[in-house]
Amino acid sequence: MSARRMLTGTFLGLGALLMTTSALAPAAGAQTAAPGGAAAPVPVTALNCDGDTYKCTANLQYGDGRWVADWAVNVYHQGVASASESSSGSSSSVRGAAAPVPVTGLTCDGNTYKCTANLQYGDGRWVADWAVNVYHQGVASASESSSGSSSSVRGAAAPVPVTGLSCDGNTYKCTANLQYGDGKWVADWKVNVYHQG
Repeated sequence: MSARRMLTGTFLGLGALLMTTSALAPAAGAQTAAPGGAAAPVPVTALNCDGDTYKCTANLQYGDGRWVADWAVNVYHQGVASASESSSGSSSSVRGAAAPVPVTGLTCDGNTYKCTANLQYGDGRWVADWAVNVYHQGVASASESSSGSSSSVRGAAAPVPVTGLSCDGNTYKCTANLQYGDGKWVADWKVNVYHQG
């Protein structure tokens, strides 16, 4: 096993994120039951992405610290492979982004409806990205924004930094607070939530 595979990191550039603290309910099929009365969302304490499995995994601040959320991503080198090539796993250079590696920065884009994670690997130009809903809380619903039908969503210019990240075991979503406008712009996406046994 390579040294890169052993890397586990924290949000280097995102360590001071302000997030809601509460408890997380277990996902369907979770290996261990969560304590009664669990609610969500909970803060993310670390984020890593994997160029072998094409997944990002968020460590959640809950219980024994072994609860995580993960989701599918594209992993590629900016300027070498396109996101469409890497998402199919057909590019051998993508496999070079051994996993998991820490995320060093996170931005989301209200024009492309994608979030992009900068990865601590190689020359620093490796990234992971994935599709998200982008909307203003209280103005547009996530379902309206993901279709791009709401003109107000286009106002969330791209890309903007994420200021907070939390995940919810009741809705199976992670939500990123965006540094834009009045601070009520968010991106969210579906995830798997489970306990690492």
